[in-house]
Amino acid sequence: MFENVREDIRIGVAWHSVPGVRRLLGERAETLAAVLLSNELQVLLVYRFQAWARAHGVPIIPFCCRRLTMVLAGVSIGDHVQVGPGLLLNHGHVIIDGEVTIGPDCSISPFVTLGLNTGGPDVSLVGPKFGRFVFIGTGAKVLGPVTVGDNARIGANAVVMIDVPENSTAVGVPARIVSHERPLGRASRSDAGSN
Repeated sequence: MFENVREDIRIGVAWHSVPGVRRLLGERAETLAAVLLSNELQVLLVYRFQAWARAHGVPIIPFCCRRLTMVLAGVSIGDHVQVGPGLLLNHGHVIIDGEVTIGPDCSISPFVTLGLNTGGPDVSLVGPKFGRFVFIGTGAKVLGPVTVGDNARIGANAVVMIDVPENSTAVGVPARIVSHERPLGRASRSDAGSN
């Protein structure tokens, strides 16, 4: 759990930087300011504590942590979710439930639901598995036991219930796959206007 915290904070500071604090007080103060001012980074740190408490059989704490993340940013991360280091929650309002695995360095936009397919004849408690550097666009729904490959993109408002190969994009309702000729790589922040 704690081995992922350093990477979570590094990514969080890169995306939620406070340049004025860095100029006046230095890099460490900027890190502290990003942790204190970013609800999304706070949610991820509380989730790490929730996962640690659950793994060590500490009662009630995981439940309280989950409620706290809902209050902080409207984010609900279930008990059986596994999150790799460097997850970026762009804004809140995210639901992740079921046996979901999120790989390293993924990015989740607001109003996203990741999890169970509880409707129809193929009810499953197993949720999706995401590879490295996956971007999930605003309002997307990824449901059921699907696999999303490395460097994949899920378009805004897409409803994904099929596997998404690496280096491709899923768009539409229901989602269809658009392939790319070369790897997309990790999302990066533009430094334009970050003075």
